[in-house]
Parts: sequence; C-alpha cells; structure tokens
Amino acid sequence: MAVGAVALVLWWSGSTAFAALDRNTTGLPTYPHLTDAVMDSVVRDTLGHKCIHYAATSPDRLETVEAWYRQALAGAIESDINKDSMYGDYFKLVGIRLTRGADLVTVYREENGRTTSVELFKCAERWV
Repeated sequence: MAVGAVALVLWWSGSTAFAALDRNTTGLPTYPHLTDAVMDSVVRDTLGHKCIHYAATSPDRLETVEAWYRQALAGAIESDINKDSMYGDYFKLVGIRLTRGADLVTVYREENGRTTSVELFKCAERWV
C-alpha cells in the first residue's frame, strides 16, 4: 500500500492536468508552496498505527522544504527516508523522515527527480 502511495505521489509530480490542492486536515504544518495535494478520505495502517494521510508536491528544492519542516517541527527525530523505509527498495529516494510521537512527515524526491514530495501522517498512538 505504501509503495502505491509513493507511486501515486510521483505520478502526480509529473502531471499538471490533474493538479488539485486539497486542504490539509492532519493538523501537521502545511508547506506554503505546494502545487498539488491530496488528503486521503480514509484512515490507513502506517507502521502499526492508524493514520490520516496528506500527500503533496512542491517545485521547491528538496533542501528548502527539508529546512522548512525542520523548523516547523522543531524537536522531531530526523532519519534518512531510506532507513527502515516504508516505501520499500523499489524507489531510489533522497530525503528525510521527521518523527514526533506517532506522527510522521516525509520529505523526499526520486534520486534524479526534480519535484519534492511531502507526506504527512497524523497517527493515533495505538490501535483503538
């Protein structure tokens, strides 16, 4: 399922015909320069938690978006997007994962890509 989400985000990054900007209802910070975004309508299982998910893209440089999220989520634990990857080994990604409690924010691009992807996961601490 996670690989499908990445594929969908990467597909959106190359498509302007279907550009939409859904409202972020996760409560996590929304990067201000998004070109398209989709808020999932259902809760999903992500790394053992029930999460709502917001996926977006930006034309801004990866480093710029990473710096913005580091400041917006001060105190979050940062790791490489590929460490314990929820995206599998299929994609060659460059970027970071920020974790605060059960919530996750991933900021990445394909190894040779130009579009930056952002995924926000607002998660319950445990299954209910």
